[in-house]
Amino acid sequence: MKILFLGNSHTYYNDMPLLFQEICAERGKSVQVRMLAQSGVTYGWHLRHEIELRFELMHGEYDYLIMQQAAHRPAPSKEETHRDGHVIAELARRFGTVPIQTVPWAEKKDPAHQAEMYEIFEEFAEKEKLKLNPIGRIFEDIFYHYPEIDMYWIDGEHASPYGTYALALCIYVTIFREKVSAVSLSHSYHTYPVPQKDWEKVEAAREAAKRNPDRPELAKEAASVWGQYCRALLDKEKAFYPLDPAKAEVIRSLVDRYAGPC
Repeated sequence: MKILFLGNSHTYYNDMPLLFQEICAERGKSVQVRMLAQSGVTYGWHLRHEIELRFELMHGEYDYLIMQQAAHRPAPSKEETHRDGHVIAELARRFGTVPIQTVPWAEKKDPAHQAEMYEIFEEFAEKEKLKLNPIGRIFEDIFYHYPEIDMYWIDGEHASPYGTYALALCIYVTIFREKVSAVSLSHSYHTYPVPQKDWEKVEAAREAAKRNPDRPELAKEAASVWGQYCRALLDKEKAFYPLDPAKAEVIRSLVDRYAGPC
């Protein structure tokens, strides 16, 4: 089986496609993964760079396309998401690939945003007759009922290693319609381990740029500070992240509840 992941930084954080592949291997399934993802990009961006997506779908013989739209504010409108998502889903189907839509998770500071995401993406999936990866519902449940499990990276937007674990499991269940309660794999990856003191420098530079939009040098400085302190690890062993077994068990149970077979 071959699976193509299409998205943005929420797709590639913590090497999520690799973790999904490892879960598949534990369950006896041979799966190849590929990824088309850039930081901050939308479905519209992927369509404007369609040559890569076209090549992968036309010649890659993929079974599934996992679609993840940019969804944190400022985000594409409902109309834009439905329009561009339709084009991508139809392109996948043209080449025999089953598209799956991801329901994103809200920002940690704005949990009320989750309701809008449900409206946009669940309506889109129903209209296009797509399978739906309900990871947003798992983030929301854990946010309100299991505060000891931090699903967010230090920025409160991207997934932590626990959030990535949930996302990979949720995709597995969505595709294979099998529960994951018996999964013994209890690790994730942490590709951006940024200490709090360094993150405060990143935040200060970004805030300065936001307060002074007429000073492009501050935007350049913010980008430079980000590049200095938020670099992805290049050592797989250092990126390996053991999970608390009890927390991993909670996540698996919630994945089965929201994504599992009826």
